[in-house]
Amino acid sequence: MARKNSESTAYSPSRQALLCACLVVACVLQLVGCQADRRYEEVPQSVCSSGEIWTYSDKDSPLMNPGRSCVKCHAENNDEEHAPFYKVAGTVMRAPHESDDCRGAPSMTIELTDANATKWVMLGNSAGNFWLDPTAEVAMPYTARIIDEHGNERVKQMPVSDGDCASCHTQEGANDAPGRLLPPEVP
Repeated sequence: MARKNSESTAYSPSRQALLCACLVVACVLQLVGCQADRRYEEVPQSVCSSGEIWTYSDKDSPLMNPGRSCVKCHAENNDEEHAPFYKVAGTVMRAPHESDDCRGAPSMTIELTDANATKWVMLGNSAGNFWLDPTAEVAMPYTARIIDEHGNERVKQMPVSDGDCASCHTQEGANDAPGRLLPPEVP
């Protein structure tokens, strides 16, 4: 008994070109993603609680320089095409006094509530970095909360008027901040 669909199907040249282009794009995206994560090197947990530190240059990756001031660096860079002028940005770190460039806490949701009660939601990446679209108009001051994947929250009740989270949430803490932005405590 003959099997149906046992013959190979010929594709038109244009369909072959489209499939080939899709395959190339998929491979490039996979390679870029792998290269970005390879820009972290393993270090002892006594250096970074994540066991990883950023070792690449200061440009062209949303995973770069966790813990450093995104807002300040992008403003100093003065290259809006490659370094958008963020008004709100920061990093959720894993430990209260973590060094700059240590990989932060991945996949946190950061929610701001501005002076007009508008909610702004940002999703942290695998390095802990988060930022708000540069075109967003946040009415200052705002409050913030960090939410993990289980719905646990860390809430900042005191309103603040500076979107550069790293200006206060430094390794040692500044302007009455105790140190880094941290994920919620798990009950």
